Amino acid sequence: MAFDDIAGRVALVTGAARGIGRATASALLERGARVAFTDLDPELADITAGTLDPRRTRSRAWALDVRDPDAFSRVVDKTEHDLGPIDILVNNAGIMPVGRFTDMDPSAIQHQFDVNVFGVMNGMRAVIPRMRTRKRGHVVNISSTAGTVGIPHAAAYSATKHAVIGLSEAVRREEAEHGIDISYIMPVGVNTELISGSKRMRWPPIQEPEDVAAAVVHAIRTGTIDVYVPSSARLGKVLQAITPRPFYERVGRLLRMDRLFGEVDEVARASYRRRVFTR
Repeated sequence: MAFDDIAGRVALVTGAARGIGRATASALLERGARVAFTDLDPELADITAGTLDPRRTRSRAWALDVRDPDAFSRVVDKTEHDLGPIDILVNNAGIMPVGRFTDMDPSAIQHQFDVNVFGVMNGMRAVIPRMRTRKRGHVVNISSTAGTVGIPHAAAYSATKHAVIGLSEAVRREEAEHGIDISYIMPVGVNTELISGSKRMRWPPIQEPEDVAAAVVHAIRTGTIDVYVPSSARLGKVLQAITPRPFYERVGRLLRMDRLFGEVDEVARASYRRRVFTR
């Protein structure tokens, strides 16, 4: 069930205080949706919602730790009480500590899976049964092109995004007969704090949060299942499928994929690291 007309729909966006989440919530508001801004930082979420919807007639902002299934259910209850039945869920919240896999603190790996995978699961489990009862709904999970290839020095992150794609594909098949669409978005690097201090690849170019938000809106309006940002990034999957591995991996090295997180500027990344690991 594609929602060609987003106006009047109710959406819940996780990680909506900044970056991709903020841009997505803004795009949905612009198209007439009512939006719940949820984030681990409730003060910033409230400021963001107030900036984008000054009269607060079509938005609410709440604290949400996506790792907590009970907290997710409570936020869903509050959203449906204040704004109406949830039509759209955007599972955007995610984190990315980087480093050589064998050197990474096991707690950092666990943290990524708790947020990036179990956070998505918690959202889907809180919302899908309600959507099933109403026989309508669309879940959009923010994955990554890292979910289609293995990114050196971001091994755990790549693993979580592979998991999001597999989860989305499987649950989509389970729920299709109930009028529920599930899409996943696969951006390349996006100009947010998540990639601070990293190197740049020769191709594809860095994207802006608004580019990902436009892809989310496109998925909702058309029912598209898998969306690359930019769309040309799909070429990587095609090359992976039709070319010998040595050739494909050589192309990756030429594009500097191996250096992307292998030579991180720790000073530039310090603020992000502190924010991620102090909550």
